[in-house]
Amino acid sequence: MSTTPRSLVTALSALLLAVLVAACATVKEEPAKIMKAAPAPDSGFLTDAQEMEAHRERAPFDRAWANADFAAPHYQSILVAPVNTKFVLEESRWAEMNLRDVVASPKDDLDKVAGEFRQTVIEKFRESKTNRFAIVDRADDQTMIFELAVTELVPGKAFVGAVGLAAWAAPLPIGIPAGAVASFADVGWMAIEGRVRDAKTGDVIAMFADREQSKTRVLDLQALTWYGNAHESMDDWAGQFVALANTPSDVQVADSSWFRLRPW
Repeated sequence: MSTTPRSLVTALSALLLAVLVAACATVKEEPAKIMKAAPAPDSGFLTDAQEMEAHRERAPFDRAWANADFAAPHYQSILVAPVNTKFVLEESRWAEMNLRDVVASPKDDLDKVAGEFRQTVIEKFRESKTNRFAIVDRADDQTMIFELAVTELVPGKAFVGAVGLAAWAAPLPIGIPAGAVASFADVGWMAIEGRVRDAKTGDVIAMFADREQSKTRVLDLQALTWYGNAHESMDDWAGQFVALANTPSDVQVADSSWFRLRPW
C-alpha cells in the first residue's frame, strides 16, 4: 500500500516528537520547559513587577500577581484598553538579522500587531459562550480595565521557513534533515505584560507577564509569514484571558502547547 503525503507528514511528526521527548528525558526535564520561551526581562510597564512570581497552579504565565481581595464576580464588564507599545525592549542580535526590517518598518508592524491583539481579545470575550462579562467602550463602577503592553515582538524568519518548506519536497535523504533543521531555526517570539485595574478606584488588582515563541512543527506553513507566530500566541493568550476571568480562583488554566502536529 502506498503512503500518502498526509500520512507521511503525520509519521514524521510523530517520529520527531518522540525524539524530542527522549532528548528532554535525558536531562530530566519536561519537553515544554525546554521548548517554551524563557521569561522576558521587565520592561518598565508594570511599576510593581517585582511582586509577581510563577503561579502555574492558576495562571499559565511566566509570572503573575493578584490582590488577595480581587474577585472577578464583583464586576460586570471589561474595557480592553488600546495595547501599549511604548515599552518594547531592545531587539536581540538574532532579531536584528531579520530581513523583515529591510522590507517594512518595525514600528508599523508593531502598531498593526498591537491593534490586532486588542481586537483578538475583544472578539474572544464576545464570542465565548462561557463569558459573562460585557465588553464596553466606557467604564463604570463595575468595570475592570484590562491594559496590555507588547514588550517584545520578533518576527519569524520567513526566508528560513520557505527553505524548510521547499526541503520537504526534496529526496528524503536531503529533504527530511533540511526541513527539520528549518523547523527549529524559524523562531519568532512575542512578550507581553498586562494588568487589570478597578475602574472606580484605579487600583491595580492583577498583573502578569509572559513570553511565547513559535510552536514547533515538522511542516510549518506558519513559517511562510513574518508574524504567524505572533498571531498564534495572541489567540492563545486571548483564550487564556477569557478562561481566567470566568473561572474560580482554584481552577488551573492550561498553558498553550509548544508543539503542534498540523502545519498551520
